Amino acid sequence: MHRVQGRVYVGQPGETVAVNATASGGGQVSVTVHGQPLTDGQFPLPDAPGASVRMQIALAGPQGASCVVTISVVDGGPDTDFLLCSVFNPAPVNFYDFSVAAAAAVRSLAEAKGVPVAGARARRGVRRPTRRSRPSSKRRKS
Repeated sequence: MHRVQGRVYVGQPGETVAVNATASGGGQVSVTVHGQPLTDGQFPLPDAPGASVRMQIALAGPQGASCVVTISVVDGGPDTDFLLCSVFNPAPVNFYDFSVAAAAAVRSLAEAKGVPVAGARARRGVRRPTRRSRPSSKRRKS
């Protein structure tokens, strides 16, 4: 998956998004995907290019409560975000948008950014050649 701009991502069909939201300072965090609670910390992107998913992370708690959000794998590593309960924003809510593009388009984006293609599915039925050891042409001295 790749970050296109702040809180906007693009991934391959069926790619798995892993999310970790850790609250501290007395905060309570909730993560929802399409309005449904996310219970196991991950969800798949749809299989159809052009489809999208919206995730919402909300933090509630006393002033100073915070939440560190990690989304992975994005551009070869984790992408992080931060929510903080403050006087000006006592119950912050962030939205994250995930779009699906064809695998070839995602590969092109990765190449343009110079990052690995995350979440690529293994091809079935294609075997990679194995290295076989060749007999040594050098003879051992006795």
